[in-house]
Parts: sequence; structure tokens; C-alpha cells
Amino acid sequence: MTGAAIVRWEAGGTVVLAVHGAFDGASAWALRIEMEGSHAREFLVDLTHAVEACDFAAGVLASWARRWERLKRVRFRPGSAEHARILTGHGLEVVDGEEVPAPVLAGHLAGSPASGVSA
Repeated sequence: MTGAAIVRWEAGGTVVLAVHGAFDGASAWALRIEMEGSHAREFLVDLTHAVEACDFAAGVLASWARRWERLKRVRFRPGSAEHARILTGHGLEVVDGEEVPAPVLAGHLAGSPASGVSA
């Protein structure tokens, strides 16, 4: 079990998964399960609220990204230079300076609310 929470919302055809807490093996596994089970093809993992990042977590998601690369695309928004170093070291796609759209909590369409996924 980890102390991280993963908040999910959709923005412009991309599923945003924001990690709040530790980006560790448990949160990476939760992200993997969420992306695998989703019908979406585009994902953005937002680590701007992650308090730490683990090399193992990046390895778990790099393996997943290679396995699913024909069907799904995952990009990462690092919260620090250290996050970016770990992610790029595993060959993961990092977006720099891209604004992450905030979830729409009021007036959202049925079936696409922001939701939390605990890791």
C-alpha cells in the first residue's frame, strides 16, 4: 500500500492521471491497471503533486508503455528535474511546460466525472 492518491479526469480526449503522494511501485501498478482497463488511447500522468519518484515505478510504466505502444500512448509531466531524469532514463515521453487542464467538477457530462483512484 502506498500513501499516494491518483486523481483521474478527461480533457480533450486525454485521460489525465495526477499522482498525489509517492510515485512508487504501488502507484505505478495502480496507474498501469487504470490505463489498461480504460478505453482511452491517450494518457498524461501528472507528477507535479508527487512528493517523490522511484526508479522502479518508472521501470514498471516503461515496460507497460512498450507493451501497449501500438494501442495506447502515455506521456508524463514531471514535477521536478529529478522526475524528468528518472522518466527519460527509462525512455518515457516527458512533456515540458504543457498545461494540464483542471478537472471539471460542476456541470460535467454523465459518465466522465473526475474521479479518484487510490493506490
